[in-house]
Amino acid sequence: MKYKDIGGIKSSLLVLGCMRIADKPIANVERLVNAALDIGVNTFDHADIYGGGTCEEIYGKLFKSNKSLRDKVIIQTKCGIRSGWYDLSYEHIISSVDASLNRLNTDRVDILLLHRPDTLMRPEEIARAFDKLESSGKVRVFGVSNFSAKQTELVQSCVRQKLYINQLQMSPAYCPIIDFGITVNTDAACDKSGEALEYCRLHGMTIQTYGTMQCSFTDENGYFYSGAFNTPKAKTKYFALNFMLEGLAQKYGTTPDAVALSWILHHPAGMQAVVGTTLDSRMQAYRDCCEIPLTDYEWYNIYTSAGHVLP
Repeated sequence: MKYKDIGGIKSSLLVLGCMRIADKPIANVERLVNAALDIGVNTFDHADIYGGGTCEEIYGKLFKSNKSLRDKVIIQTKCGIRSGWYDLSYEHIISSVDASLNRLNTDRVDILLLHRPDTLMRPEEIARAFDKLESSGKVRVFGVSNFSAKQTELVQSCVRQKLYINQLQMSPAYCPIIDFGITVNTDAACDKSGEALEYCRLHGMTIQTYGTMQCSFTDENGYFYSGAFNTPKAKTKYFALNFMLEGLAQKYGTTPDAVALSWILHHPAGMQAVVGTTLDSRMQAYRDCCEIPLTDYEWYNIYTSAGHVLP
């Protein structure tokens, strides 16, 4: 596993997302966390809305039963999504973090992200909340999630702390933040990202990709599928992509999953990849993701095999 410095925090390039652990027995979650630690993953992604707070509660039980675990891991959580609306007010940010700390059985969150942009957000309130959370020692590093370049710039114009992260959806099958830069000045251009990729590179922000193994599509029978692109239900749609990943896996003596993750990590933006598996056995399939010497030519082959077209 490789790591990068995020505001003084040594964070693994592979991050384990904990969105789906709400209905898992605590013993399963413990095995999953230990399997992640075994391959060097030290960063775990949460949000106050995951499982209605249950995901944080379950993870917090691990801290309660194993006091030494807290100092071995980096805890990241998010706030700002409420039932039916978004809320990045001072009061909600503060109360959300306090509630997350209580559920997680910890006195600090290493990284806090604003989960989604709130069109009614008042950056001066966000700045006040960040100052209070930092001065109290409850949060070490701050960032955003699903923010465009201009939305990020708006928040950064008021907050004193550097925004270190923007968490954005991206996989070989779904990558509008890549497509935008390639399809500039064509009819196919679609600015879904607000140039977030280039903004992050210019300002030293780390892009964390979520949905890293995901795709969604409607097949010829009208069936809508949303899930991993390497499942049996998606292999017809993404046959070329999976064939390419399997071939490269044979070449490099690893797994197709590790190659897919290496595609994310190969980008010179210096991204982190968030995976959301709940199976401890799958963590081993990711082990080599930081070590595969993927070439730029192979990177583009993966991109086009997923159905993306070069002008």
